[in-house]
Amino acid sequence: MMKKVTIKDIAKEASVSIATVSYILNAVGNQSISEETREKVMKAAQKLNYIRNLNARTLKSGKSELIGILLPQTSGDSYWSTYRYTEAVRLLGKHLNRQGYHLIVSYIDPIAPKLDVVLEREMDGVFVLNASQKMFYQISKRFGVGIPLIGIDIYNEDPLFHKLIPDFDAAFAKASEALGRRFDFLIIDDYRDKLLLDRIKQSSGLEDDSIHVYSGDKKLRSFLSGRSGQFGCAINEFLFTRIMNEPFDGKLAALCTSGCPELLPPSVPKVVFNLDAYRIASELMIHYIRKPHESIEPKITLLAMQE
Repeated sequence: MMKKVTIKDIAKEASVSIATVSYILNAVGNQSISEETREKVMKAAQKLNYIRNLNARTLKSGKSELIGILLPQTSGDSYWSTYRYTEAVRLLGKHLNRQGYHLIVSYIDPIAPKLDVVLEREMDGVFVLNASQKMFYQISKRFGVGIPLIGIDIYNEDPLFHKLIPDFDAAFAKASEALGRRFDFLIIDDYRDKLLLDRIKQSSGLEDDSIHVYSGDKKLRSFLSGRSGQFGCAINEFLFTRIMNEPFDGKLAALCTSGCPELLPPSVPKVVFNLDAYRIASELMIHYIRKPHESIEPKITLLAMQE
């Protein structure tokens, strides 16, 4: 049976003190430790196959260091729904891991979500992505007081919760600039939050008959058939790749809300968002875990555009 690796072993391997190893592995933020030392300790831990005892830490601190990401998904969703938030999850994980937290990603049924299994993991905080208002509040009631929730692609003015959404007002202005004129129509990915959809429609300045919310290829083809030669805007680069398969001879700009503009040809006018907002969202989550009584304003963080 292999000997269990301890922080004393890591300290010896990295030629640093046990206290330094403890500060680094436990992401203690009030210590001045160089990046070189951090890297040396982490490499030593990896070399020795160190495994942290999260159960012991939970008992000691009252925190699990686990943060959940809940993604509603059904069999009827578009094929790209699985990939739409891949970059968001990657960036949240990257920033949270640096602070000693670990992500648990769970796909849940938006019609009949089974939250008991998720609740058993005793997470310190939860991000909820692309959920309806009803589902978001259902989740918030199950997790109770003391566990912060942050919504992504969810819009409401409830002061209890932080939200992260794209800055559609600025993005539409940028899309018009890229097209050389105001667009004639808009195609929207199917967001579950109807309040967010209403906000997007209002920001576009278009009439309802010039806006299409994707719900299948047949309806998309029908919408595009009468718009030959027009200028349009499509939200989400995965949806845009689907539109490219249609016989449309107008001009389209893409709002790259998934952070994957490289999916599209260089000739496509693109609005690319600054994904640093996910770092901000991570910092907000950590703040509310560590200082739950200190509220931060504003409650809506906008995903701004890259310069």
